[in-house]
Formats: sequence, C-alpha cells, structure tokens
Amino acid sequence: MKKILLILIATFSLLTVKAQDNTFEGGYRGFADVGYTIGVGDYDFGRFEVSTTQGYQVNPYFFVGGGVGFHFMSSYETKGMDIPLDKRDSKVSIPIFADFRGTFSKRKFAPFADLKLGYFVTNHDGFYGNVSAGCRMSLKGKQGLSLSIGYTYEKLEFQTFSRFNSTTSMNYTRTPRKLDCEGISIKLGYEF
Repeated sequence: MKKILLILIATFSLLTVKAQDNTFEGGYRGFADVGYTIGVGDYDFGRFEVSTTQGYQVNPYFFVGGGVGFHFMSSYETKGMDIPLDKRDSKVSIPIFADFRGTFSKRKFAPFADLKLGYFVTNHDGFYGNVSAGCRMSLKGKQGLSLSIGYTYEKLEFQTFSRFNSTTSMNYTRTPRKLDCEGISIKLGYEF
C-alpha cells in the first residue's frame, strides 16, 4: 500500500512539474488580441477591436506593459426621434494604454485578470478603460492563447443637437460632446 501511495505521489509531482515547464518565467512579452465589444447602456453600439501590448513579465504571475488598439466603431444615432439627439459617424478610434495582467497559476490552463487604462488619441475621444478576466492556455515556451470577457468604459465624442437656427426652418446645429459609453468585451489573444 505504501509503494502504491509513493508511486501516486511521485507521478502527481512529475505531472505538476511538466505543467509548469510551459510557463514563461520573465523578460519581454507581447500580446495580440482580437475581440468585439457589445455596447450596453445609453449608447449601445458594437465595436470590433484589434490591439497589441508589449511589455515585461516581472515574474510568472505579473505582467506590466503598454499597447495600442484599433477600434472599428459603427455609426450611432439616438433612436426613436425625427432629429437624433446624439450622433456619431462610423470611425476608427485608436487608444494608447498601460496594461497590467495578473496570472493566478503556473499550470497549462491558468486564470488571469487584466486591466488596461489609457486615452484615445483620435477623433477627440477621451478616456479608455477595460477590465477583464479569462483563461490562458500555455503553448510552447512563452507562447499561449487566451480567452477573456470584460467590461469596457470609454469617453467618446458625439455630435449633439444644439439648437434650431431659426424659427422658420428645420435647420439646426450640432456641438461636439464627450459621452460615457460602456460595453461587454469578448477577446481572443495570442501571447508571444
């Protein structure tokens, strides 16, 4: 009985060590993500996203870096009105962000949490933030695949109805205004 128990413990230990061999310990690391954000709240329009992050793996559990994204946003206008209150044309918005990622295990399949904070550098947009959680699957060396779901908060510029130009016509003017946009993001990533 003792021999069987010893063999089981030794086998389990070897499997654990083998699973840890697939984890990158430290140094340069890069990520490439593709995803989609489903708009929620007052401004519910979706956006397709592509981003890359470059940085430093401090230890097997913590990564810090910076990145850039390309968010392909569809046009939007307030629904149910003859003259939309808020309107936004289809645009490509580019955020630049800092990225902080915590991985909670050194196994082949490991849960992680990710925080991106930054600012849009195009279209007069503002703040960009995304917090997500997911699972990472180790591949060979420092490579891996990840799948995550998260919450996105953005300040985007819309053209807002300002006023009618005269009392005798329906001509009107719009003024730019930054509005809060939220969404649920789903992302697939490749780590290198």
